[in-house]
Amino acid sequence: MDTEEILKKQKLKVTPQRKAIIQVLQNSSSVLSAQEIFAAVIDVMPNVNLSTVYRNIDVLLKKGVLCRITSEDDKILYELRREKGHHHHIICKKCGASIPIDYCPMEDIEKELDKKGFTPTEHRFEIYGYCEKCSKKLKK
Repeated sequence: MDTEEILKKQKLKVTPQRKAIIQVLQNSSSVLSAQEIFAAVIDVMPNVNLSTVYRNIDVLLKKGVLCRITSEDDKILYELRREKGHHHHIICKKCGASIPIDYCPMEDIEKELDKKGFTPTEHRFEIYGYCEKCSKKLKK
């Protein structure tokens, strides 16, 4: 799907900044921080500023265009949502590849939370390790 379709599907205004952010993430094989996104966007849009990138990331996140991932060192990273619905990620500690997984441990916990009268509003679940390619390199 091209950048304009992605934005229009979420009823978002098509702007050069949003298109550039989506293109950066489409071309990335790993999750990126806001600063890394900014560094890539500024190459094609020299006049864009960091606050504009942050503001647009926030809009894209709220509309479900992006996923937010917290790294093992608590760094906030982003990727383009490639799949519909709720999912989690396995993240390679060496190359940064982020692979979506369909399993959600929250489904197993929901009954217990309900018994306690607790209503969750959000959760995160990421697994860190080494992808197949990096595992092979590490074994050599």
